Amino acid sequence: MKVAVTGGTGSWDRGVGPVVISALKAAGHTVTNLDRAVPGGIESHGFIKVDLTDYGQTFAALHGHDAVIQLAANGEPDWNHVSGAARFHVNTMIAYNVFQAACHLGIKRVVWASSETVLGFPFTIPPTLLPTIDEDAPIPTSSYGISKAVTEDLARHMSRAYGTTFVGLRFSNIFYDTPGHVTGYDRLPKFWADPMAKRFDLWAYVDSRDVAQSCLKGLEADVTGAPVMTIAAADTVQTQTNAELLAMAFPGCQLRPGTGDHATLISIDTARRLIGYEPQWSWRQIIGN
Repeated sequence: MKVAVTGGTGSWDRGVGPVVISALKAAGHTVTNLDRAVPGGIESHGFIKVDLTDYGQTFAALHGHDAVIQLAANGEPDWNHVSGAARFHVNTMIAYNVFQAACHLGIKRVVWASSETVLGFPFTIPPTLLPTIDEDAPIPTSSYGISKAVTEDLARHMSRAYGTTFVGLRFSNIFYDTPGHVTGYDRLPKFWADPMAKRFDLWAYVDSRDVAQSCLKGLEADVTGAPVMTIAAADTVQTQTNAELLAMAFPGCQLRPGTGDHATLISIDTARRLIGYEPQWSWRQIIGN
């Protein structure tokens, strides 16, 4: 297929786009990167510089593609309510433009990046039962999380109206096998020493290569409509057991029956069932413990 990847250049700390593009090319797809940021500062074949908040530019850039992987968004934290408002505006506008253009161009499959943040992170209201499941109602608390929850609704409406399939992937905290990276595996020991530092997302993570795997499977899966599903590693980042973590961070919270001592606390069962996702990478393979 000819696949457009929005936000494929990535930023210094959120660089999953290039990993996804490499995996798509390895699988035999022809890929176009649609982004404002030019990879390496040099425009070349397979790249279109585009402002995705502009519908005309978005429509033109998507023309001729068979599928879209929508990664483009502003993922910064809410530094204040002003930046939060701008983030919500940009993220929802990009999503609408990409989705609307895809529908009217006859593109039948859009795989897009939702987020674990829709599940309630940073859990200022403590959970009472874990792992989370994708059937739980979204309870986002930040402008970024709210923009993703709104986009999940947008995908459902667009799919109903136009028949396009939208596969929403709720990515966990993406880690890279790159020493020194802001989310490199060499940073994990600080979480082992201070488990509360990653309480905010239930000690979850996902390897960048498994993100790419999930995008490929989302393109190929026999699904329709606008399903959403969590994409995470099969385990937590911690050396402590889940029982120890919950006793420390969420006293009174119960574990669902059958949850392993180190199993992810944001369930990936929906992704396993719908698209055949199965994590291939764990921090234990990379730095061990």
